Amino acid sequence: MRSRKNIDSMQNYIHDAFFERGHWLLKIRQTLVTVLSWIIMVIPIYWTLSMTVFVSDNLKGQPWSTPEGKDLFNFFGHFLTNAFIVLAIITVSFTLYNNYYTKNHVKRHAIYNEKKLFARREAIKDFYTLKFGDRYYRRNDIRYYIITPENNFEIKTIDKIYSKFEDAKL
Repeated sequence: MRSRKNIDSMQNYIHDAFFERGHWLLKIRQTLVTVLSWIIMVIPIYWTLSMTVFVSDNLKGQPWSTPEGKDLFNFFGHFLTNAFIVLAIITVSFTLYNNYYTKNHVKRHAIYNEKKLFARREAIKDFYTLKFGDRYYRRNDIRYYIITPENNFEIKTIDKIYSKFEDAKL
């Protein structure tokens, strides 16, 4: 029963005329456009593969009848292969260096001032308790809260609180 309600509610939001009954002109037009798009995509791929991979001595009806096309195809193949190899080497080396740096420098050395961080935490906890009430009440008892205009922060309020408490506690 529950899944039926979900399906019915989804029907209000999902609408596709192609899959509904009728709309024959739309179905014919979209089918023709899809088939034409596939043909436009497949023909150049066939031409390229027939002149490079499936090459034969009979070159009649082919897009080019001189060896420049095959040379160009081979050049781009080698170029893109080499580019992929170089980019793979660069990516792997940068990843290894980043992992090494994270493991040996970032985790071992604090990048921030811990005293300053704890002072800021205490300052903001005190400010929130003063402005919005006890922490337990804020996190557990409130489901819907409307900010009154007097509870809005002024510009740079947090910066002022941080600088005041850092000066006092450091």
